[in-house]
Amino acid sequence: MTIDRLTGEHEAETLNRIAETQREVINTQLIHAEDVTKFVANEVKQKIAESPGMPDKEMRRFLSSRARAAFQNAVGNLDVVCSYYVYYADELNGSEENLWRVRPAYGEDYEDRPLGLVSAYPADDASHTSWYKLPVEKGHGMWIPPYYYDEQQRFLLSYVTPVFKDNQLVAVIGVDMDFRQLLTHIEYLPTYNVGQTFMSDLSGRTHYTPEHPDGIESTRGGKLISSKGNFLVPNTHSEELMRYTWNGKEYDMAVVSLRNEMALLVAAPVHEIYAEAMFKIIQLCEVFLLFGLLSAVFCFVMSTRMTKKLTSLTKAAHEIAAGNFDVAVPEGGNDEIGDLCRAFAHTASQLKKNQEDMEMRTYHDALTGLYNRFGVDREIKAWWPEAKSAVMINLDIDDFKFINDLYGHAIGDEVLKKLSRILLSYFGDAGIIGRNGGDEFVVILKDISTVEAEKRIADFCNLPKSFTVGERGKTFSVSAGVSLYPELADDLTALFRQADEALYGVKLKGKNGYVIYDSEVEQQVMRTRLGFNLHNVSCSLPAAILIYKIDPQNTLLYASGELLRMTGDESLDDLQHRTAGSVLALVQDKERSAFHKESESENTKIFRYHLQNVQRGLVAVEICHRLELHPLYGTICYAVMVERE
Repeated sequence: MTIDRLTGEHEAETLNRIAETQREVINTQLIHAEDVTKFVANEVKQKIAESPGMPDKEMRRFLSSRARAAFQNAVGNLDVVCSYYVYYADELNGSEENLWRVRPAYGEDYEDRPLGLVSAYPADDASHTSWYKLPVEKGHGMWIPPYYYDEQQRFLLSYVTPVFKDNQLVAVIGVDMDFRQLLTHIEYLPTYNVGQTFMSDLSGRTHYTPEHPDGIESTRGGKLISSKGNFLVPNTHSEELMRYTWNGKEYDMAVVSLRNEMALLVAAPVHEIYAEAMFKIIQLCEVFLLFGLLSAVFCFVMSTRMTKKLTSLTKAAHEIAAGNFDVAVPEGGNDEIGDLCRAFAHTASQLKKNQEDMEMRTYHDALTGLYNRFGVDREIKAWWPEAKSAVMINLDIDDFKFINDLYGHAIGDEVLKKLSRILLSYFGDAGIIGRNGGDEFVVILKDISTVEAEKRIADFCNLPKSFTVGERGKTFSVSAGVSLYPELADDLTALFRQADEALYGVKLKGKNGYVIYDSEVEQQVMRTRLGFNLHNVSCSLPAAILIYKIDPQNTLLYASGELLRMTGDESLDDLQHRTAGSVLALVQDKERSAFHKESESENTKIFRYHLQNVQRGLVAVEICHRLELHPLYGTICYAVMVERE
């Protein structure tokens, strides 16, 4: 009776452990696919929320390029992912901006493919429309049931999330997993000669195996029937084994739920489970008849030893379920329990290794060992709610492309690693250090005074930095943009943006140094970006060019040399100082109230105003306006003017 009871408990522990182990392997990949899709969707939502109206063609193209980079970084080494996409709603006419990248076969690189309109397929064509219609109807991200997609000639398991703005669908973003390949990851440890592991929907009516990824209505052409004669429905909320009849034989089965609302079933035949137990019981009876006392002692010793090991394994299983993969597994002998102990120890070791490897790949940069963008975001998210102050530093290597082109990418990689070590030595004790990609790095100093932060930044920038080519030393420099919270930025988004603007300001001042953000830096950056190469063109035009931002002050962004001649100013800086940065100060007082209102009604109409010249008084001019929506700076007015006779 003891052996029979322990055998049942042992079998339940074994099958449930196998089921839990396989669930963790599969769920790890499913969760990774979910997290990547949600991350990309959140970035798209944020960019769409920041821009007025629905995204136009340029914005959709921009969003697709951002999504492409994020997907490639996150799923490039995940072999079970076979494709990912960003599909814009048919109402936006955005099929040309759709993103669809497919891995043709295992080991090959992703390639771009055109993604056609869902509306081109019949409404009842589930294989071509369910991935789009189901999440849109639900209004949130979800797993799509397995289906065959003839465009890829694969059985797919997809996680898709919709993106809305003002309750209007903008796009659906998803990741496709090769369902057949995922099924091959289900490996049943051969504790018994006969047994199998397969997936099922929660109704128990359809089962999936590597040989049947399309699903079969009950295994082997007949319904799975419980031992009581009822139709079998998987119970994922119980650790007790379920007994059912299959082709006239009884099986015990462990069931666990998966992340994608499916069930994982591990089955073993009852007769094989208890065959060894029955054999031992017969042996014990024979020995008891011959050696009563010896058999009693032997039975007591054996049952105690087995119970102790099984109890230790049970405790170890609970430890692993709680996330402790360093649990001590009892050593076993050369029997089935010994095999189980060794298999259990190997499984725990492999799970720990896989978890550490996946976490390292997900959150750390492979070259430098610093946090990647995902890692930086995770660290900031954990710390930011309690942050009292922060210093954001965005930096890159000056002329890094020149270093790569002249000395090769191997030397460039050494420069990146050298800079990473310097960053750790200067800032590693005070904050978060990460590599955004390429030669771009980010440092977030946590709860540090402005004085101490600036001293560290100045010391870091002034430090000579060098690398070696052959036996010769070469120097390199960095540029850094700095922003402060809460002194300058009100929130995390503003902190990132201001640090980017400050970095751009360093570049404008000649690189090799740092700049702390202020409003003048932002204005200079805006003028420079808008006026890039425009100065060279406008010098040769017979008309004056004026560019300003549509806001309450009509902020001046650019003025050509011809306009400076009309106003009598020596330079753009003089003009900025005289007008306090407002275009309205250029015209006489009585014309200011109608200056911009006229241009809103007819975009290209010619207007007449009088500019204030510092030497000649008023100068009569004719102006032609045009308004354009800039993705970063909002509505911009471009004006061309000539002097009237």
